[in-house]
Amino acid sequence: MAILEHPLLYTVFALWLLTGVGNWVCRLLFKLTGMQVASAGTAGNAQPAGYIIGWLERLLVAIGILTQSWEVLAAVIALKTVARFKELDDRLPAEYFLVGSLFSILWAILVTGAWLGYDHQLGSNLHGAASDLLHPATASAKLAVLTPVDPAACAPWCPFQPLPAQ
Repeated sequence: MAILEHPLLYTVFALWLLTGVGNWVCRLLFKLTGMQVASAGTAGNAQPAGYIIGWLERLLVAIGILTQSWEVLAAVIALKTVARFKELDDRLPAEYFLVGSLFSILWAILVTGAWLGYDHQLGSNLHGAASDLLHPATASAKLAVLTPVDPAACAPWCPFQPLPAQ
């Protein structure tokens, strides 16, 4: 059970940073720049919906980064633009929309990059294992690179020694 606790903890922590902390930092950014006051009339009762949209946006960007599907980023931006097209005519809502969207994407990139770095260096390499499951040809190519040219060079501890001929 202890083997599963560490990856679960840092993955849940990254999801918390991505969603809840991302919303808080975005609100803080608006407050520090004075955009919160300027945009007070634009959010209205849609604020809870905005939180959920922010969560989903950052989760989709993170999934796109993890799967190296860069078109997901374009799709997120296109969907948000289509959804808010009429609001883009007004200067303040447009600036509020652009700052919020760009910050949200940047936050998703930073948190996902930090998760990937931690997972690769100190974690359980969940991303590598998932990539190997999704792309078996790449996994076998990695194994071929790791296989020593001279199996006798790594003696009995080498996991890549060929089986004895029968």
